[in-house]
Amino acid sequence: MTGNGVASIGECMLELSGQAGPNWRMGFAGDTFNTLWALHALSGDRPATYVSAFGDDPFSRDQIGFFAQNGIGIGASPIISGARPGLYAITLTGAERSFTYWRGDAAARQLASDAAALAKSLENQALVYFSGITLAILDDAARKALLAAVAKARAAGSLVAFDPNYRPRLWHRREEAQAAILDALAVTDIALPTFPDEQMLFGDAAPQATAERLG
Repeated sequence: MTGNGVASIGECMLELSGQAGPNWRMGFAGDTFNTLWALHALSGDRPATYVSAFGDDPFSRDQIGFFAQNGIGIGASPIISGARPGLYAITLTGAERSFTYWRGDAAARQLASDAAALAKSLENQALVYFSGITLAILDDAARKALLAAVAKARAAGSLVAFDPNYRPRLWHRREEAQAAILDALAVTDIALPTFPDEQMLFGDAAPQATAERLG
C-alpha cells in the first residue's frame, strides 16, 4: 500500500547570494529541492523526503541538519566519504541575475550508486518527483538505475511527476538529453514541460506541437 509521503530526487546545492561587499549569504537550493520545499509547505502533514547523495563534510552535515529542522528527511540516501555538495553563486548586473556553478564532482552525482538504497527511499511514497536536471547530473548507467527505481515505485502505486527542465550546458549532446527525457516521460504520470525548453530540445514550432507530441 502506497503511503502519503512526497519524495523529490535530485541535487540540492549550496547557494551564495546577497553579496554585500566581500560578504555573501549562504543557503541551500536547487530545482527539485525548491519544489519539495513548496510541496511540504502546502501539505505539512505529508512526510517529505529529499532523495540524493551527500558528503561527509561540514557543509553536507549542515544541509542535512537544515532539512531535518524543517521536517524534511533524506530517506536512505547514501553518505559518501570524501564527497561534498555542489555550489553556485548568484551575481547581479543591474536587475539581471547570473549564475556561476561549481558542481562537477558533487555528491549528488552518486545518488543512484546504491540501487537498493534508492529503491528504499522511494517506498511508500504517494508522489515521486524528479527533473531533467536530476537526469543530467548522472551518467548513463546511473540514469537507467534511477528510472528503474522510479518505475518500481510507480508500479507499487506512487504517482510520478517529471519536469524536463532542459539545461543544455549540463548535457554532452542534445540527442543524449532527448533520449533520457523521453525515457523519463515513459515512467511519468504528470509531465510538467515548458514550451521554451521543449522548443529548444525538440524543435517544436508551437505549444500545440508540444502538446500533441506529449499526448
